[in-house]
Parts: sequence; C-alpha cells; structure tokens
Amino acid sequence: MCRLISTSLSIISIEGAYWSIANNNKEKLRNIMDFSSIDAEQSLIITASRRQSRYLRDEYAAQQIAQGRDVWPSLKIMPWNAFINYCWELAQESGLDTPIRLSANQGRHLWQQMVAKSDVVEPLLNRKQTQNLSFDAWRVCQQWQIENLEAMPGDQDQESFAEWFSTFTKDLQSHGWIEAHQQANYLAKTLTSFIEQLPNTIITYGFQQPTPQQTALIGQLKTSKNVLDWALETSTEQGHVELCSLPDPSQELIAAVRWAKQKLLENSNQAIAIVVPELEQKKPYIERLIYREFYAGDLAEGKELTQPLHDFSIDESLLNQPLVAVVADWLALSHQSLSKKQLQHLLLSPYLYKEQELHWQATQFELVIRKSTKAYYSIEELLKLSRHHQVKLPWLTFIDEWRKENTETLSAKQDFKSHIAVVLSLLAEVHWTGYHSISSREYQVQQTFIEAIKSAQSLQKVLAGKITFAKAISLLKEHLEQQTFHQQQPKAPLQIMGMLEAIGITFDAVWLVGATDQVLPQKATPNPFISKAIHRKFDLPGSSHNREVEYAHSLIQSLLANPELVISFAEYDGEQEQIMSPLLKTLLPNHSVHKQTLESQLPTTLNEWPTSDALEYYRDDKGLTVGEHYAVKGGTGLLRMQAASPFDAYLRYRLELQAFEEDGLGVSFMDRGNLFHKAMQIIWTRLETQSALLELSGNALEGLVKQTTQFVLGEAAKHIFLLQNTAFMDVEAKRLEALVIESLELDKKREPFTVIGTEVPREVELAGLKFRIIIDRIDKLSDGRLLIIDYKTGQPTLMSLLRDPIGEPQLLLYAISEQAAVQDSDSGNSNELKEVAGIVFMQAHLKACKYIGITSENDMLDGVKALHDIKANPYSDDFADAIKEWKQILEDIAESFKHGHADITEYSGDFSDHLAISRWSERGESLEALINGGKDHE
Repeated sequence: MCRLISTSLSIISIEGAYWSIANNNKEKLRNIMDFSSIDAEQSLIITASRRQSRYLRDEYAAQQIAQGRDVWPSLKIMPWNAFINYCWELAQESGLDTPIRLSANQGRHLWQQMVAKSDVVEPLLNRKQTQNLSFDAWRVCQQWQIENLEAMPGDQDQESFAEWFSTFTKDLQSHGWIEAHQQANYLAKTLTSFIEQLPNTIITYGFQQPTPQQTALIGQLKTSKNVLDWALETSTEQGHVELCSLPDPSQELIAAVRWAKQKLLENSNQAIAIVVPELEQKKPYIERLIYREFYAGDLAEGKELTQPLHDFSIDESLLNQPLVAVVADWLALSHQSLSKKQLQHLLLSPYLYKEQELHWQATQFELVIRKSTKAYYSIEELLKLSRHHQVKLPWLTFIDEWRKENTETLSAKQDFKSHIAVVLSLLAEVHWTGYHSISSREYQVQQTFIEAIKSAQSLQKVLAGKITFAKAISLLKEHLEQQTFHQQQPKAPLQIMGMLEAIGITFDAVWLVGATDQVLPQKATPNPFISKAIHRKFDLPGSSHNREVEYAHSLIQSLLANPELVISFAEYDGEQEQIMSPLLKTLLPNHSVHKQTLESQLPTTLNEWPTSDALEYYRDDKGLTVGEHYAVKGGTGLLRMQAASPFDAYLRYRLELQAFEEDGLGVSFMDRGNLFHKAMQIIWTRLETQSALLELSGNALEGLVKQTTQFVLGEAAKHIFLLQNTAFMDVEAKRLEALVIESLELDKKREPFTVIGTEVPREVELAGLKFRIIIDRIDKLSDGRLLIIDYKTGQPTLMSLLRDPIGEPQLLLYAISEQAAVQDSDSGNSNELKEVAGIVFMQAHLKACKYIGITSENDMLDGVKALHDIKANPYSDDFADAIKEWKQILEDIAESFKHGHADITEYSGDFSDHLAISRWSERGESLEALINGGKDHE
C-alpha cells in the first residue's frame, strides 16, 4: 500500500492540485477572496508572510484554470517586506533624496559590533544571545514606533539598551543610513511623493495583528487608494470539527501522520496540513514518522524518492546544512586549531573526498580521534597523525600548502571583499561535493551557499577598516548562520507547518496537534531589554497573557475556516498530566473530546506484511551462559540494566558494546557528580562527627568548603580542559560550593551521628557473581544503627527503589553488604547493636537539597517515611526482612544474567545506545502475532 501511495501521488500534476482546491473550496474562496471582482493589472495584494503570498498566487491560478483560461493577466502579490522594497524603489525613481538603505544583515551586524564593544557585554559568557535579544528589541521598537524608552532604574539590561538605542540611531544618522526596520516609518512620511505610481486597488491579506508601523503606512495608502482587507473569516457553515486526545505526544504525532496518509489515499488531489507547535524542535521526529509511514515500501525496494509528498514550512539555517557546515569547519583550519567535534565532522563527511576509498580511510581514522582525550588539534598535529596512521586527507594537505604559500594573506589586514574573493577561489580549487553525484537538494544548497557568500560582501559597507583573514571567516560564518534555506520543489499535498504559518491559509483538511493549555495560549515572554511599562503601554508581543490569548484565538478562528479540522492533545507528556486548552471549550462548546488509541505503533509496512507459513522464526532472547571465572564489570549498573532490559544488559556487559563518549560544552554531569563526591569525602574525613560540624562558625565552615572545593577543582583541572579557563573555574567553584554548603546544612538538622566511612569499598556475592561496590557514606546513629547514604547530584525518586524492575539497585546492594558485615561482626562476640536502619539518597541539587529513601522508623530524617508507612511498599514492613527480600530479588536478577537471558522488554527503548541493533519496536510476540494471526512458530 505504501508503494501505491508513492506511485499514484507522485504523478499528480500541479494543475490537478489547483483544480481540486478550486472545486473543494470554491464557494468559500469566492466569499473571502474573489479575484474576478478586481482588475489584476491595476491591483496589488500585500500579505503578512511569504507563505501567504505563495498561497494566494496558487489560488489565483486555480481560479483562472477553473474558469477555463489558458492564459491570464499577472497579479502583483507580495509579502510585506517585498512591498517595502517595491515602495523604496518607487521613491528613488520619483527623485526623492532617500537615505542609504542598509539590508537586514548589514543592520544586524552594525548593531552587534556596537553591542560587542560595550563594557556590559564584555564579561558575559553568552554574548551572542545578548546581541540577538537586544537587536530584536530594536526591531520591536521600530515596528511599534517607540521613540522614548522608559528604563526601570537599576535594571542594567534596560539601561544598556536605552544607551545602545541612542548610539545606534545617531550612528545611522551620521552616515546617512537607514536600517531595514526603519524603512516603513520613513515611507509613511514620504508616501505622497510616489503614491500615484502605486496601483489603484491595494488589498491586504493575513494581517491578523498588524504592527503600528504597518497600520500607519496602510492608513496613508487609504487617503488616495482603494484599500481592501481580505480577512480570513470563519464560514457561517462551520466545517467538520473533531476534538480528540491520545495518551502521549509520540502517539499523537503518529495518529496525525496516519490520518494524513489515509486522506491522501481517499483522494490524492487533496491539500492536507498538520499544524505543530514548536515545529523546529519536533521536525526530525516528524520527518522520521513520515518516511516510515509514507515511503518505507519504496525505500525498502531501493527506489529513489524523486518527489516527496510532504514539505515543511519552516526554513532551516544555511550553516546547518551538511554541505555548508563542512566548508565552514574546513576554512577554520586555515587560521586556528580545530575542536575534536569539528575534526570528526571533516573526517566523516563525504563531501571533501574524490574517491570512496579515501573517505573510508578517513572514517577509520575518526575512530582513533574519537577515542582520544585531546580537545583541540592544530594543522601540524593533524599532519603528523595522518602520516603516522597512513591516511590520505587531500583537504588537509591542500589547506596546509595554501597556508605556506599565502602567509602574507593570512597575516595582513585587507578589506572584506578581498577575503571573500579568496574564499571563492579556495572553493573552486578544493574538491568539495564528494564522490557521489549530488542530489537536487544538495545542488540547491550549493547554489544558495555561493550566493550567500557573494552577498556577504555587502557587509563591507558597515565594517570599520580592514580586517584579518581569520576575522573575515568569523564574519562569514555569522552571516551564513543568519541565512536560511528551504528546498524548492513541486507543491506537496501534505504540508507540515508551525502555528504562525497556518494563519490565513486554508486546506481541505487540517490536524492541529498539541492543543494544550500550555500552547493555546502560550506563556507571555517579554523582551528583557524593554521595560514592563512599555510592554503594557504598547501591548507588545509577549507582553501579557491577554495578548497571547488574543493570538491563540486568531489562530483557532483561522483554522476553523477549513472544511475539516481535527484538534488533538496528549494526555501525558512523560509524567506530567496535560489538559486541553480552555479556549477550545469556549469556541467549541458543543464539541466533546473523544479518546483515540492506536491499533499499533508498528510501522504500516509491518502491519501490512503478508501472512505466509513459509516464513521461519527463531528466538534470540537467550545468549550464552556465564563462564566459571566471569569477572563482573560495571557494578550495580549490570543489575539495573538486567532488571530493566536483559537484551541491553547482554549487549553492554557480555558483548561490551557501548557508545563512544561524546564531548559536550562545559563540565559533564558525571564529572560534576565526581567532584561533589570527592569534596564531601574530604570534608567528612576531616570532621567525622555532626558535633564537629555544628561547632564550626559560619565563616569557618565557608572557609573549609572553599578550601576543599578549590583543591578538588584544581586536581580535576589536570584532565578537564575547560576548568583551566578562569571563568569556567569560577562558575564551577561557586556551583560546587553552594551544593556542598546546602548538603552540610541539611546534615546539621539531623539527630546526632558519626560518619564511620566514606567511599567504602565492599565486595558482595550474588548467584556466584562477585560485585565490587563503593558506598558513598555510612553514618552511625546514636543508638549504634547504620544509615547508608548515596550522593546524587541529579533528582532521584523514591519509586526507583520500589518499582518492578528495580530502577536504582545500588542502595539495596549497599544494605545487603552492610547487613552481612554486621552479621560477621556479631559472630565475633560483638555486643554493640549494628543493624542497617535506613538507605537514602542525598539529593544534592540547587533546586532542592533533601533526603529521599526509606528507613525502619519515622522521624529519623525529615521527609523520609518508614518502610511500613509507604503505601506503595511492595516489601515486608520489617526492615531486616525487607533486606532479605532485596537480596533474593537481586540474586534472581544476577541468576538471569548468568544464564544469558536477553529478552526485549518495554524498557528496552530507554537505552538509546543500543537502539540501532535492537528490535524494541518489534518487542514481544506482536510482530509474529501480526503476521500469523497468533500462530506460534518456534
């Protein structure tokens, strides 16, 4: 069936699509946008977005075809920004002495240069975010025509922005420049000089919430022109509307994709849309779903997907395209060392190799780099490494030779245009597009990239003097980051779009996902550089809940104009319960929500697999048993994984398959946990008792903590590269000090105790397997009983100790270990009572520092209940008996591992390291039952 869809829909003609839209929506379109009532040659349509312009052009063509015309007069339809450019050209043709116009990129760069020089920005770690947010505040001020900024006294962000605003305005005026966002304001004041050159009829479309800037200019047009507003209104006869809920977001998206597929099966000429909040974050997952449901059959047969049936509305960053990103990393090598991640990208990308064999050698070399602990690589080090491993890297030798021949070019300061010319010449000489023929998408990326490099030369106008080649490459990368890419392809019948793009466009059927109270309306997000008083006064975007409600209301009303509309939400997102947006109850009071469930989450291709007795099955849920002298590696991690997913435990601990470590920004969570453990060990080794802690004054405690954290971080800096940076070291020191102090303050509130062990090594035997463990801390209470503490810098849960399978077995194993140690000491005629009275996590987290666990009695620790008082307790109420049960549970898990059990479970999908070779999506007997109707074939 997938093949049928791919074949039949791929031959849909564009005219056929137009004809379908015209027939299905003809009555509605006539009421809203009647093209026959206007003179195309004397009319101009302005839309709020580019997508709306494309939509109206399609509708205009569809109506002409529906009326039997082969040719028809052109109609000017342009988005707002294009209209501003059109008016600017008319103003210049009329002889008006206009300022020098800066492009959006030129204006943004000029602003960023100014902000970067500010003393406020200099100490910040994330300067780019400050530059972008403040420039967005400038844009808002222009569009809402705000001239007087009211900064809240003492607010550094707002005071700085007011200063930048004034400086930027004066700088523009002194050069005779006008920034792109100022142009509409200028045109509104000078419109009379060229208004007669505009068409007599001007139509606006899609301006649901026009800015004051847009309102002012359109208002000026109304003084001399016939201005119409084609507002998208809900039809008096509302289309079919359905409200539904699904268990979780993933099932909701699967249901929406399958619904769209079914719609196109019923009528391949329909126009279908799926509207997704936060589409940019969800796009990769949705695209995988679409390929799985729509194209799996064709791809499995090796057919090339020449004309996809779907298209995403959002533009992508040009710099994020693989063909462009690899060039950016390669150019960086000309003047700086490469990070490990950049180097891996160059080695794995196919675009810099003429022959596949060379690329294969590079991928093998990447394995060497991946295992290395080195963070940065100079070109000299790379050349030495490549010679040592006998790997040919043409792009490396080429850039090295060019560097040696052009030392003056690299060191001398030149104008930006000259540097761009050098970049273009480098691209012409290096083999850039790989050993395969590039696809249509790659060709479009390549051409967009070349044009973007050429357009970057316009930055020369706003650059202060000449710059080095390294600075030019940095500026070029920033420019490419601002450029967008969207693949040009025939109009697809299925459109996936964000909420903003959905306004003002109608389809035959639409599904809106994620319609929760968190999305409709969204939370207000005021710009921090603009005061709340100005936000309220001008009713700026994101200024208030009421404004977001108004926007959400506009979106829903726009969607209701479609003949068929499905609105859904997920009942749960993880453990968070969700509710439907209350706006829907107001707008659709007569519609009830029905629960929808998926028959299967398996791909359609598997559901449609042919039944045949000729198919053979074998079970691979059993591996080899453990040998006599098997040495357990990984400690309690083995027990945790075996309990949750025996399949993953077999891969990880028997076959030793694991993902390579990935470098991340900053200090990793594991490193932070180790730093905390080390600091607490040093402090309690010194203090030993709670009374010693209580005797310390505030200053003495702070001094002890500061001295300890400085020592711990200093030692760690020898192998954690970023801690060698003073700014990062200071941040991590403050974080670690705060965690340690909060934890010690928590210990002050307890009953008296003595710390009798920190980082205590133990060996425990389960089902003949010996586990080596290290207990973070053992406290002896005043009555001689023991409290076992495990430090957690994350956020552990009590259910991880109670659920089946056990989520955190290490505490249970610690209790078993110490209970055995107690019994051994008792056999030595010890009269002192030493029994385990509790096992707890100490959550050392800045959001909350607290104990989480179980004890034998209440009130031993604040917030920790006795075992017998926990409602969900699956164990014996007596703590000593519970420890025996824990030992039996862990013995069974160890026994299962010993015998090679490797079952797929519902938890197998949680272990992403092994998903590539896991049949988790086919877990259990669902596939076999699906194909054979429940027959069991051994």
